[in-house]
Amino acid sequence: MNLRVGMIGNSPGWEELLSQVGVPVLHPVPPDSPPGTFSVIVASRQLTGDEMAFVREYLRSGGAILGSSAFLEGLLERTGDRIRLSYLAPEARCRVRGLSLLDVESIGSIPREANCLRTSENVYAVFAGELLGGLAVVTPFDPGEAMEDFRAVERYFYARQERLPSERVSRVGKNELLHFVRGALEYLHHGRGIPFACLSPFPGKAVNVFAFRIDTDNGTREEIDELYRISSDLGVPFTWFVDAGSHRSWLGRFAEMERQEIGLHCFDHRIYLDAAKDEENIRRGLTAMNQSGLAPSSFAAPFGFWSPDFGRSIDRSGFRYSSEFAWAYDALPHYPVTRGGRYATMQIPVHPIAIGSMRRSGYTPAQMIQYFHDVVLGKLSRREPLFFYHHPGHRQWDVVRDLCDHLRSSGACPLTMGEYATWWGERRALRPLFRLEGDSVITSIEGVAPGADAGDVSVYISRKEGEEVLVPLQEGDSGKERHRVLPYVPPADITRTREFDLRGEIGRQFTRLQRRFP
Repeated sequence: MNLRVGMIGNSPGWEELLSQVGVPVLHPVPPDSPPGTFSVIVASRQLTGDEMAFVREYLRSGGAILGSSAFLEGLLERTGDRIRLSYLAPEARCRVRGLSLLDVESIGSIPREANCLRTSENVYAVFAGELLGGLAVVTPFDPGEAMEDFRAVERYFYARQERLPSERVSRVGKNELLHFVRGALEYLHHGRGIPFACLSPFPGKAVNVFAFRIDTDNGTREEIDELYRISSDLGVPFTWFVDAGSHRSWLGRFAEMERQEIGLHCFDHRIYLDAAKDEENIRRGLTAMNQSGLAPSSFAAPFGFWSPDFGRSIDRSGFRYSSEFAWAYDALPHYPVTRGGRYATMQIPVHPIAIGSMRRSGYTPAQMIQYFHDVVLGKLSRREPLFFYHHPGHRQWDVVRDLCDHLRSSGACPLTMGEYATWWGERRALRPLFRLEGDSVITSIEGVAPGADAGDVSVYISRKEGEEVLVPLQEGDSGKERHRVLPYVPPADITRTREFDLRGEIGRQFTRLQRRFP
């Protein structure tokens, strides 16, 4: 049997999600495919009559399917009227594991048989279980469409303190979409009694990777030098995004730095909401940096801003990757997709809460350190890259040193965001093939001879919840010893991050007035 996903329909959003997970995909699905052609079907659009008949037979043979209630109408009944979905909250008994709060922000239809993940109204929203002799995970919304949502909004992020830090980020939790899809695929494979296999999101045998990003934001030379000193002392390379206009008289200082990545943060630290002016701001920044011996190939927009128009400006500027948490945060790399099309510049998301966010909420240095330690622990258990960022003007050097030292001691591999982007591009270009033969998973690469060099890419293979093995891509798991992994458990009061906070709202509006875009 092939361990791969058969995708019905043509959905850029679903393609990005499945590429992030790192599973083989067969698209389109041949109408006469035998049951062993794929291990799970994804429905990315409404099924035709013939496709519905095909899926019914596939399920009767013990197959599995993942899709929205709107696309699978006829297999499961819907509750009736379409309703507004704010978020979906996890619970201990949920069959799809490893989830936190999933911001949906869409209109959907709940399957009548829903039995896991509750809405903000405390109603079950997702069905996961047996269907027509097979297995299904049916959602009230389409994850592929949700992946294409480009709206941004202020969000609170969980912390132990009563006051929660906030930032303007993507309205739909694209990181949680990824965790949901991966968890659903794993559940469907294990429910069928077969292994689940996917490419590791990290190079080689690395348990994780970490990078520290600096948005220079009018930082003084003294502040820049102190951060560079921390980087050098700890042996941790930083990724710098420079607003060139703030440092125009001494941009050459960045060219002198060793083992650092230097990217662009525009010339002026502002967003104009005018494509011509925004592109000119980017061009001026590139020109200033080129004149100082710098050739940035990466970009981060001021305030983490992203919009379809701004995304096209980034594309036209020719960057290798960019990083805007108004598009995505805490997620794996991917290419933005909207209803207007696919964008050419890879996104490398970071965690959006920085020291400045916690300063606005009155956190002490000790509370900042505790916050970062908690986030690192969660990211390690969920295999999210440990990517954080900072502004020189917010100082707190002891907190910065502690975070970098904690990241280094976590066992994660230190690198720049650009180095990770290069590796991710190599991972994305691979076409893995996973096949179950007897009790062994055979892994290979399409078009590459067995045993040939597959680069620094490995495969996670799990046979039941909490048990897995990490193997080189061209080796498979025959005879490999599996190890136990601890499941991620979200805080019991995670939903308080979506409760209204008057004091926090006043502070957020004040911050919004300080920024130069609506």
